[in-house]
Amino acid sequence: MKKTLKIILLSIVSIIALVVIYSLIRTSYTTDTSKKYIYADDGRKLVMHGMNILTSGKDHPLRIGSLTKEDVLRISNDWGFNAVRLLVYWDGIEPTKGKYDYEYLARVRERLDWCEEAGLKVILDMHQDLYAVRYGGDGAPEWAIIHEDKPFEMQSPWELNYLQPAVQKAIENFWDSSKGHGELKQHFLKSTLEVIKYVEDHPALLGIDLYNEPSQATWDGMMSLEEDFLMPYYKEAIARIREMNNDIWIFYEPSALGVNQGLKSKLSKLEDPRKGDSRLVYFPHIYTLDLDVTNKYMGNPFFVNLWANARQKEYKEFDTPMLIGEFGADENAKEYLYEVVQMCDKMTSGWFYWTYDKGHWSIIDDQRNEVSKAKVLERPYPKLIAGSNPDYVYNRDNRTFDFKIIWDKSSDEETTNNWTEIYLPNHVWPNGWNLKKIVGDVEWIYDEASRVLKIKPLEYGNIHIKISE
Repeated sequence: MKKTLKIILLSIVSIIALVVIYSLIRTSYTTDTSKKYIYADDGRKLVMHGMNILTSGKDHPLRIGSLTKEDVLRISNDWGFNAVRLLVYWDGIEPTKGKYDYEYLARVRERLDWCEEAGLKVILDMHQDLYAVRYGGDGAPEWAIIHEDKPFEMQSPWELNYLQPAVQKAIENFWDSSKGHGELKQHFLKSTLEVIKYVEDHPALLGIDLYNEPSQATWDGMMSLEEDFLMPYYKEAIARIREMNNDIWIFYEPSALGVNQGLKSKLSKLEDPRKGDSRLVYFPHIYTLDLDVTNKYMGNPFFVNLWANARQKEYKEFDTPMLIGEFGADENAKEYLYEVVQMCDKMTSGWFYWTYDKGHWSIIDDQRNEVSKAKVLERPYPKLIAGSNPDYVYNRDNRTFDFKIIWDKSSDEETTNNWTEIYLPNHVWPNGWNLKKIVGDVEWIYDEASRVLKIKPLEYGNIHIKISE
C-alpha cells in the first residue's frame, strides 16, 4: 500500500513538474532586435502607437460614429500617438446588394482628411463582430444574413451570442462556400476593393486590415477556420488587391477564439506578389483569459507571456512585421496594460488600443476628459527609426528610456532621412529630462510643442543614448 501511495505521489509530483516546465517554456519570449518593421517612404522604420477609432459607428445610422475632428487632433496632440485603426463596415459600404454607398465612403474619406491634418497614419479595418448588427455586433448588411430560420436570443455577455444557432448558421454560410452561398465572400471582397479604390490616393492611408476577428461559431468550423477558409480567402484577397494597388500594406489576422488568448495559430506563411519587398503584416489581437473571464488582471504576466511566446514564433515563421490590432482594459487593470505595452516594445513594431471612442474601455470619459490609464499608454517610444537592430526600453520605476541602434553604411544608404524621432511625454519627466550619450556620438534637437526628440548619428558604429531626469 505504501509503495502504491508513493508511486501515486511521485506521479503527481512528476505531472506538476512537467506542467511547470512546459509553462515556463511556453511563456518565454525574447527581446527581438531583428524584428521586421513597416517602412516610411524615406526608408526609416515606422513604430506605431495608436487608437481604434469610429468604434461608435457600429450601431450608428450612418455607420460613422460620434467622433469629431477635435477628437482626432487630440489623439496626436495630447498623447503623441501617430496612427489609428479606422473601422469601416460592410453594411455601410454595400447596404444594398451590388450597390455601393459613396456617401458613406465620402464620410470615411473625410475622417482620413482629419487624420492627415493630425499627422496620423491610417489602417482601414474591415470590421465585424457577431457577423451583423442584428445579433448585437456589426458587419454584414441585412441582405447578406442567411440564417435559415435558426433561432436567436440576445445574450449577455455579448460573446455568448456566438453560440446562438442563427449566428452560427449565418457565419457558416459566409465562410463555407460548399453550403451554396459562395457569393457572400465575393461581395465582401469586392466591398474591400471598393474602399481601397475610393481612398487609395489619400496621403494618410497606410494599409487595410482584411477581416476583423475571424471566427467560426461551431466547434468543427472553429478548428478548421484558418486552414480551410482563412488561408484561401487571404490568398485571393492579397492577389486581387495587388492587381489594383502595389503599395498599400495588407494586414491580416488569425482566428480570434483561442489565438487572442494565447493559443497557437494554424495560419502559415503568405506570399505577397507585389513588385518589391513584401508588404504583408501580421495583425493579431490580445485579450488574455484573466481579463476575458474575470475582467480583472491576475497580477502576473503569465497569460501575456503565453500569448507573446506563441506570436513570436509565428511572425518569425511568416517573415513579416507584427503589430497588435486590439487590446484594452478597464481602469482597474492598468498594470495589465503596462505589461502588454512593455511586451510590445520587445517584440512588435506597434499597437492599437481599443478604443478612443467613448465607452468603458476608452481613454476619455463621457465629458471627453482623459482617464488615468491614458498615461500608461502615453509612453516614450521611437516614432521613426533611422538605423538597424533597434533596441529600446522604458523603465517606469526610475523613469529612464534607453535607445540603441547600429548605424553603418548600409543603414545610411537605406534612408534619405537620418533622424530618429523619439516621443518624450511630459508626464514622465515633469521637471525636465537629460540626454546622456552612452555609446557613440549624436546630434540632437528637441521640439517642445510636439515633445519629439530628434537624434542623428555622427559616426558609424553602435549608438546608445539614455533619457533620464
